[in-house]
Amino acid sequence: MILQKKMKVLSVLLALCMVSTMLAGFVPSAAAQDPGDALFEAMKPMVELYNANVDRIPFIKTVASDARIHAEITLNDGSALVLGIVTDSNANVVSFEKGAIADPAIRARTDEATVNAIMTASNPVAAFQDALGSGAIYYEGVGFSNSLKVGLMKVGMTLMGFFT
Repeated sequence: MILQKKMKVLSVLLALCMVSTMLAGFVPSAAAQDPGDALFEAMKPMVELYNANVDRIPFIKTVASDARIHAEITLNDGSALVLGIVTDSNANVVSFEKGAIADPAIRARTDEATVNAIMTASNPVAAFQDALGSGAIYYEGVGFSNSLKVGLMKVGMTLMGFFT
């Protein structure tokens, strides 16, 4: 009799383990990360690389000095990673945060594939410049003066052969 009870308890426990294992693949975990978390964490070291190479990006200081930037990255699953970026007077990034930023001067949009291509490129600065030139990274000024700055920068880069 005791052996039968132990077998029943063991069977129930095994059944519960099997069911919970099968459901784990279908039921989202309460502790599941936001889809953009992994990309955001992968991008953090790129901020230092950008800051170290900001002088190699023509005209960037014209538009991105003392700027508040709202960046939106469309993820592969269709959701979006929104970033708030703040730069100093030399266009160095001084704040790189997940989430929207109040009163942005610039809005930028791209997709996850473009970000990954830049991060894995042998020359990320050139890959960034190529993405700007191809339109894979779209950016615009917010308000009249910022729109004018961005427009003049785009014209200047085109005239200087930046996108060739």
